[in-house]
Amino acid sequence: MIHRLNKHRRRVWWGFTLIELLVVIAIIALLISILLPSLEAARRAAKKSACLAHIKNIASSSIVYASEDAQGWSIPTHHLQFNQNPTSPTFIGAYEWGGKSGVGRPTYLGSNNPINSKYGTRAGFGPATRPMNNILYKGGFKDNLKPYLDMQGCLNDTKLDLDLFKCPGDDGPPRGGHCPQWIANTDESSYDHFGNSYSANIFMIADQGGGYMRSNSPYMRPYSRIPTPARTLLYEENIGRWAWAAREDWCDFLVGIDVGPTKVIRGWHGQDWTYNRAFADAHADTQMIYIIGSEDSEGYALHYRSEKVFSENAKQTSMRCVIVRGPGWQKDTCPAEDLLTTLWHTGDGRPSYEDCVTE
Repeated sequence: MIHRLNKHRRRVWWGFTLIELLVVIAIIALLISILLPSLEAARRAAKKSACLAHIKNIASSSIVYASEDAQGWSIPTHHLQFNQNPTSPTFIGAYEWGGKSGVGRPTYLGSNNPINSKYGTRAGFGPATRPMNNILYKGGFKDNLKPYLDMQGCLNDTKLDLDLFKCPGDDGPPRGGHCPQWIANTDESSYDHFGNSYSANIFMIADQGGGYMRSNSPYMRPYSRIPTPARTLLYEENIGRWAWAAREDWCDFLVGIDVGPTKVIRGWHGQDWTYNRAFADAHADTQMIYIIGSEDSEGYALHYRSEKVFSENAKQTSMRCVIVRGPGWQKDTCPAEDLLTTLWHTGDGRPSYEDCVTE
């Protein structure tokens, strides 16, 4: 009698039979499976919003920079880009206007080591030298005056957490794009590789035989000479930099481009061909660059000018796969004239890629 009473009490204490417990577990598992996608979507949306806020802040800071710059240039320029001559490699500056030291191209200055990066302190592109840092991070950064001796300082510069230059959704390069050394390190974010999750609109043109490049973008151009600031791109998520030059049917001449029919350039926020971008009037938006198999509202711009050409003859142009305009945006500054710069181009490769196509 006592034994049966204790057994009864145990059942009351636990409150569930085995079948009831299994049903509860199954219900919980079902709810988790339903809620997980929603939670993931919410996390993705939060990262996208934070990223959008960062790039908008950067665009606003460019206006501050221009107001203080002697030439009123709309995008900060790194001082090293002017120490060039026609026999030197061209440095343009898609990333080095702000951010930390990157670890990309770690053999640029010698042995395979992050401190030897093309985008790092030893090469002269540490955080103390990147001009936008002085605006977004008051007080500046320590300048390693002897970077070849201060190895630990160079390494520390690659580990900085400058969140204003980092997109929270930055999870690495486009698959099948045309920056081979970044793509080879598929776990390396743009922030770690270049020191920056965002690239400036450095759209440049050059004659095939070489010579000084001309800018038909905001780069090396005063704000006062951007005729349509609300349409003109200033900065974009770096993964979106490759999408506007990725027409899979006409880009067969680009090294590293996958020209297959399933070509897709993904985004960092769950939508292919869609990226956060900031404009010269300092507003920011999430926009689609290109939809495979369709034309944008203004037609494909297949040359650096704004001709609306879409024909077999257009395949003969040297810029036959570049899309420079779309609904509500443009990379060029037409109808303003091109501006001659002091940057030299040898005539090989595309001027705005800084050797990334063939690195």
